[in-house]
Amino acid sequence: MKFWGVRGSVPTPGADTVHFGGNTSSLEIVDDNAVIILDAGTGIRMLGLDLVRKRPEQKDIHVLFSHTHWDHIQGLPFFVPLLVKGYRVNIYGPVHYEKSLEEILDRQMEYTYFPVRVAELQAQIAYQELKEEELTVAGYKVTTKYLNHPVLCLGYRFEKDGKSFVYCTDHEPYYNYLGEDDTEKEMDAIIEEQNSRLENFVRGADLLVMDSQYTPEEYVTHVGWGHSSTKHTLDLAIKTGVKRVAVTHHDPERTDDDEKHIVDGLQKYLKDSDVLVEIFAAREGLEIEF
Repeated sequence: MKFWGVRGSVPTPGADTVHFGGNTSSLEIVDDNAVIILDAGTGIRMLGLDLVRKRPEQKDIHVLFSHTHWDHIQGLPFFVPLLVKGYRVNIYGPVHYEKSLEEILDRQMEYTYFPVRVAELQAQIAYQELKEEELTVAGYKVTTKYLNHPVLCLGYRFEKDGKSFVYCTDHEPYYNYLGEDDTEKEMDAIIEEQNSRLENFVRGADLLVMDSQYTPEEYVTHVGWGHSSTKHTLDLAIKTGVKRVAVTHHDPERTDDDEKHIVDGLQKYLKDSDVLVEIFAAREGLEIEF
């Protein structure tokens, strides 16, 4: 797989983000038979150009959205294969109950906002709305899981040939949002169940790519924003036997030096505790082989 965008919330180009990159979320499962893309933040623009210029024979494309917040869809209008006849683009994402997935994505290409309208796109486009379920995408077994975010958001688990890869963004641990005075056994049981279901979802993965936007100190003032801390991600990986972890959805205020310092601390903690988990920060251009 390859990372094409790893930033959260808003693109952050500039000298301080050159190493990890400033494009918002997008990554690719590289396969000879099909193109599988997770999220369409601004990183998908360069991915589209790469496909057209270097891999023109790959015409079957699957784009799976975790959710439809702006930083995960804003690159789609700039995805060149949509403009080229002969491409087949299958779009998947969480079901919404006010608008369809197609309506949500089409509206950002209304003429008021973008010069190319959906009616002018040349690719064949199909939509599939998802709940928590299992499906097959280009020969991969795909399992979906709802995440804890302020809009319907899905995590994806891919399995093929005995290998597994889990993508979880955007998410934070389930907690009692009613406050300490309203803590009840029923609420505690629900919280425990939901956190346990996520543990089972990621368990034993060869690679977990997970939203880790905040440090533990930062998370204290961002509870309820729908993003995890590095501590939560690391604890989850250790508890569930995940082999490798890529922290992603880097905060827009995070410089390269900041991110390196955070990851160095995580790696030192693992080394000192003798835990067999590899952790690193996602960066644009990084390729990982299974």
